[in-house]
Amino acid sequence: MFIKEKRKVVVAQNIPNDKTIYFINVDKYDEQGTLSQESSEDMDSITVTATSGQLRSVSQGETSNEVLYTTSHDVAVAEHGESATPSLCVYNIRTLRKFKTLQYDKWACKSVVAMSFSADNQTLLTLGGGPDYILVCWNWNKAKAVGCISISPSDSPEILPTGLVWCPPQVSFSPLDSSVIAATSPNQISFYRLSAAPGTAPDAALRPIPSTPTDHAKLGGASCHTWLKAPEDHLVVGTTKGHIVVYDKSSLVCTLNASPSALLDPLAASSAGAAPAPSHTSVDSLVPLAKGFVAGCAQATFRVYHLAASRPSDPGDLFMCVQTFSVPGFGSALSSLSLSPTEDTMAAVLSDNQIFAVNMASMGAVKGEDIKEVMSLFHGPGAITGMDLCIRKPLAVTCGLDRTVRVWNYLDFKLEITKTFSEDPFSVAFHPSGLHLLVGFADKLRLMNLLMDDFRTYREFSVKMCKECQFSTGGQMFAAVNSNIIQVYDFYTGEKISDLRGHNSKVRGLYWSKDDSFLISCGQDGAVYQWNVEKGTRTGEFVQKGTMYNCAICNVDTVWAVGSDRLLKELELPDLTITKELDGAATLGQIALTNAEHAMFAGTSQEKKPGCVRAYAFPLTGEYLEYPCMGGPITRMRVSHNDQYLFVADETGCLCVFSVKDKNEKRSLTGKDAGSSVTAWSEEVLVTKSDLEEKQATMQELKNKVDELALHNEYQLRLKDMNYSEKIKEVTEKFTQDLEQDKNKFELLREEKNDMEMEYEERIKQMDEKHQHELQELESSYQQKIMGEVERYQQLCHERDLQRDRWEQQQAMLVNTHEKYVGELTEDFEQKVDEDKTLRMTYEEEKGDLQREFDEVRQQLEDDIDTEIQNLRSKYDQQLAAEREATLRFKGENGIMKKKFTVLQKEIEDQKEEIKLLLDKEKGLHEQIKALEREIQSHKREIKSRDDTIGEKEKKIYELKKKNQELEKFKFVLDYKIKELKRQIEPRETEISNMKSQIKDMDSELEQYHKSNAQLDLLIGELRAKLDSMQKNILGQRKVIGDQESLMRRCKSELHECAQVIQQPGALAEKISKLFQSHVTKQQVQKNEVDVNVQSEYQRHQQYLEKTLHALKIKFSKDVKAHKATNVRLMEENIQIIQEISRQRDENKLTKQMLQARLGDFKLKMAKMGGAAGMGRGETPGSTSPRLSSSNSIAGNAQLEANKQRIMDLRKSVQEMEEKVIAQRPFSREVLPPV
Repeated sequence: MFIKEKRKVVVAQNIPNDKTIYFINVDKYDEQGTLSQESSEDMDSITVTATSGQLRSVSQGETSNEVLYTTSHDVAVAEHGESATPSLCVYNIRTLRKFKTLQYDKWACKSVVAMSFSADNQTLLTLGGGPDYILVCWNWNKAKAVGCISISPSDSPEILPTGLVWCPPQVSFSPLDSSVIAATSPNQISFYRLSAAPGTAPDAALRPIPSTPTDHAKLGGASCHTWLKAPEDHLVVGTTKGHIVVYDKSSLVCTLNASPSALLDPLAASSAGAAPAPSHTSVDSLVPLAKGFVAGCAQATFRVYHLAASRPSDPGDLFMCVQTFSVPGFGSALSSLSLSPTEDTMAAVLSDNQIFAVNMASMGAVKGEDIKEVMSLFHGPGAITGMDLCIRKPLAVTCGLDRTVRVWNYLDFKLEITKTFSEDPFSVAFHPSGLHLLVGFADKLRLMNLLMDDFRTYREFSVKMCKECQFSTGGQMFAAVNSNIIQVYDFYTGEKISDLRGHNSKVRGLYWSKDDSFLISCGQDGAVYQWNVEKGTRTGEFVQKGTMYNCAICNVDTVWAVGSDRLLKELELPDLTITKELDGAATLGQIALTNAEHAMFAGTSQEKKPGCVRAYAFPLTGEYLEYPCMGGPITRMRVSHNDQYLFVADETGCLCVFSVKDKNEKRSLTGKDAGSSVTAWSEEVLVTKSDLEEKQATMQELKNKVDELALHNEYQLRLKDMNYSEKIKEVTEKFTQDLEQDKNKFELLREEKNDMEMEYEERIKQMDEKHQHELQELESSYQQKIMGEVERYQQLCHERDLQRDRWEQQQAMLVNTHEKYVGELTEDFEQKVDEDKTLRMTYEEEKGDLQREFDEVRQQLEDDIDTEIQNLRSKYDQQLAAEREATLRFKGENGIMKKKFTVLQKEIEDQKEEIKLLLDKEKGLHEQIKALEREIQSHKREIKSRDDTIGEKEKKIYELKKKNQELEKFKFVLDYKIKELKRQIEPRETEISNMKSQIKDMDSELEQYHKSNAQLDLLIGELRAKLDSMQKNILGQRKVIGDQESLMRRCKSELHECAQVIQQPGALAEKISKLFQSHVTKQQVQKNEVDVNVQSEYQRHQQYLEKTLHALKIKFSKDVKAHKATNVRLMEENIQIIQEISRQRDENKLTKQMLQARLGDFKLKMAKMGGAAGMGRGETPGSTSPRLSSSNSIAGNAQLEANKQRIMDLRKSVQEMEEKVIAQRPFSREVLPPV
């Protein structure tokens, strides 16, 4: 189940003996942490897990495991008890530590089958197992049971009605009302209410709520349920027959028409628009959505239901199935579903121990790529029977009872290759090169090549039920166990080197020395042997009858072995004598030694107990660290070649990888650091010859395609180049023609411009003369105006003097009157100030009297208050001193009482602990005594039975040996005869086979010759026919070419004649019409038959050229219009400029004339006005007029110069515009008539 805001999934293995919970990060698919229980004699396994939130059950069989969506930081775990009542442990998810332990004394069961937290996380609901099935409600923070009730003893599998399948019960709280409880079991759906009244007894706190009965025979037993988010307070129940039932609290609402069982009927499925469901359909898990829910059905199928938009008339249509999808390639049931808080990811657990993450946030339907496994695909239900590591590559291989062999990359933590077989593999070994595998099956031992994505068998050995096999350290040999015989083979030739006989029972372990000089084996007969492989002899032995040895390892001078006697033995080579025995306190199944010999690891393998990994200090001292991590007995254990990883496998199909490091080291080398700390890993991969040939063939095909495409592209490029070159020629010709036309136009415009310049110069001369005349007239008129203004100025000065005299008289009168008024006002204000001063003196005397009275009153009040304060202070000081003395006395008495209480409490606790320890020790000793007595009796019985069987088997062996000797003699005689007969037959058979092969070769050669001759005859006939047709075509084409060439020469001559009159449109039109009549209407060209491909290519070229011609015509017409528009615009601008120049010339002439006239008038006026004054001063009358005339003439000349400069600027602008037009126009080859 998902944990809120952490994107993690809580997973508890569905294994009776598993005591570990895993936290997996869905986004990164890596393991985040584990939560393990301590070993206990009474508690054997975790049966139920729950986290604060709503119920999700994934239980199977007698024990169940629940993983719930959490909104808090706690997870509840229920432990299965063999000899005691089950216990509940609440863990904190962040710290992974135990927070609370709950026990209920009235439970008569050994396990808890269902659990659930309430929505407010304050209450925990638990359901005990049979026979009484007591439902208990806990206030888990206080470790107190607040309610209990027995559901029904009829939920047991033995009492189920016929037709119902047993499913684990499930309980849950309503998310809206925590006092409402729902419980489902295979034959009933019941509801209960929890009383919240204080002081209520637990037996009376839970009361059943009346509910609508359900027809279980028709609908099937309830397999799962969940509370919905919309509509609120509704419960959905899934059944074993594929029905989905909806409840509103305790009342039945409907059975959905879109249930999976409704699709069993082909007619109903076709009417609903869905595919028929499989024959076995059951709803195994449910999870709510914001607008509906998701149902997990058989064969890994998901069904998404949404609430109807409006209230339907039929209640069965309340929810509609909007989507159905499944996990591709898997047919097992969906045992558990969980949705993330944002509803974008859903975690699904299958019944074969596979975990998948479904992307629910994708738009539209969920597809196959939206369903991905978490981390990788795991081994299914069943033990891992074999495991081995590669030396040169970071690879590990495992095989299990799920009939798969898997290769793992332990640096990337991913599954590289997996392959499923038709039978169970019992053992597997990895060649040191990483290119070969050895897998033992029930019938044969197969040697396989490890390819990029597959295993290929290339050699088989007749070794049946091979449960142990091992490559030598160098890889040149391998040993395989055939019952009690060890067979050693040469890896490269496949020949058997030796049979190592000596074990009386099955061999359980093999181990090669580092130099491959000897082999260590151990078996169920209690023997540990050292073998010389080359000679096939036994060089050392250690036998201890009654002990079954599971594993043995060695180094240069020591052997270590573990077995059923719970001892770790250290044996010295070569005699295999015991030098040390360590008590393991549990059965050790596997041991492993690091290559650097600094640590030894051991794994426990007790039946019905979880496996633990132990790390022993080396050399062995008996001290070890224990890591509880596995769910069952450990079956395999290996250490990587670089001593950085430990691999452990168990009977539940779980593979654990540990990072190995010393305590003194700061960190371990894992991942990329591990790869870089040693020599580089090998990257070679085996590829078969057929695969290489297929790849080479595909490469050759692709090369041929590339060559064909290159030729095709070159041909297309050439065609495009030809087309573009033709277009460029046409465009250049058009541009040259346009350029020549523009040149002619430019010459015409230049001539017009010169004519206009002459006209404008004449006009400018006329305007200058006119301007001078006007200038003289203006001068005379302005001189007269100046004289008039001077006279007016003198009159104004006289009037100003008169006004100044009047103003001075008025000012003197005003000053006198103001001084009189100010004197009167000052006298009045002085009288008022004297009156105010007298009033102020009186007010100040009254203020002094009042201030003296106030000071006396204040002094009296302060004296009274000080006396009262002193009296109160003395009184309260006395009381405070008394209280302080009392508090000090009470504190001393309280400290003495606290010390006495703590001492008494410690004594009580110590006594309780001592009593508990003594009781536990007494119980343990009694149980040990009983167990040892039972073991002694059983060992005695086994010894007697085995002695009897040994005697009988020795007799049988002696008789069989005699028979074997006689058969060997008879076999020797028959072998000799067979060899002689073979010697006689072999030469003749070889001759016959050689002759047959020669005859077959000759027959095949004859057939090939006949076929080739027939093909050659056909080719010759076809080639001759083609040659004749080609010759005829060549003659026809030559004739056509001659006719066309003559026609082209005549057309050229006629076109040349037309070009001579290109400047005469009428003559040119007549000649072109004649040319058209002579070559088109009269002459009929005979059409020769042409090849179809040539015609199609010619038509394609013709269409392309016509299109381009049409486009060029359109472009040309647009260009002509644009040229016309520009020419018209330029002509209009030139006309405007010319008009402006002529207007300016006229204005210049007029201004000149006006200036000349005004100048003359001004001279006359000045002569008349200044004659007398000039005579008196000794000046002539006309002495002032030349200055004015010179100034007027200078102003007129400046205006003329400005006009001339403006005309020059206009000419320059006209010239620049002409140059721009010329530059923009294209060149034309021939001169065309002006437009």
